[in-house]
Amino acid sequence: MKAAGWLGLGVALLVLVASARADDPIGRISLGASTGYASYALGDVNDRISGVGNQFLTVEHVPILTGMDEVKFGWDFLADLKVPVPYLESFFVSGGYGVSSGGKQSPDMDNKLNIDVSQECFHVRLLYTPPFRLQEDVRFFVGGGPLIITNQEVKITQTNRTHIEEQWSEELTYSGDGLGWQFGIAAEYMVQDHMTVAVDIAYRIADVEYSNWTARDNVTLTPPPTADPEERERLHYEDTYIGHAFLDWEETLANGATDPNSTTFGPHLDQLVPLGPQDIHIDMSGMRIHFGLRFYFL
Repeated sequence: MKAAGWLGLGVALLVLVASARADDPIGRISLGASTGYASYALGDVNDRISGVGNQFLTVEHVPILTGMDEVKFGWDFLADLKVPVPYLESFFVSGGYGVSSGGKQSPDMDNKLNIDVSQECFHVRLLYTPPFRLQEDVRFFVGGGPLIITNQEVKITQTNRTHIEEQWSEELTYSGDGLGWQFGIAAEYMVQDHMTVAVDIAYRIADVEYSNWTARDNVTLTPPPTADPEERERLHYEDTYIGHAFLDWEETLANGATDPNSTTFGPHLDQLVPLGPQDIHIDMSGMRIHFGLRFYFL
């Protein structure tokens, strides 16, 4: 959904609930919690999925006949404390914690593929309350501020289930942290003296680079108990989606990896080369729309 669609939906909901009456909350300090949907940019990640990843799944890897879908939307949750700014009657500061996550799964029965994205962050916002109201019971807040992103990651997991007793899995993670921003508009409808229903629409800027990537820390291999000791720290060359789609495969092979004509063992952990920063960012920028409750006290 485009930005105009998100905004239109939020305004329509406010109009629907703005017919009843209630008093303003007595308190000025409040706690709120809200949840909703978020859109994600994830340009580099989705390019890998729809490009080399689906080329491998639909052309090179015969058992999977359909490709993976791009990750564009997910679930969002936010909790925050909002307090008035001293001596500035129309301004508030809010701060709190938020999480966001989304993902896709392949339809294949033998090789289960999951691509999951997630974000954890703390936020601080300066909010301004305009002097006008559509209804006496509706208040608007506009503003924004920084996102302190503590963990933002893309995790790709492949599990081969051809033989349950010989099941193996590979998992690769790119993760990073940093500083982002969000800007938006919120509205509250008073349902009781100390409680409001809230709608929060914002745009989030959250493009981070992965940090300190090492195969030993960011790749997990879980071979079956009967696996050859030589195989326990190697990707499966013939079947590895994460190797082909989310590693620098040419550099990995050039780093002394197994001859691509050999299907006995794949690249060793110590030979894996990550995608460079110019090839992949973890960009979870996008719109979000939340619905929730806010409780006033004091």
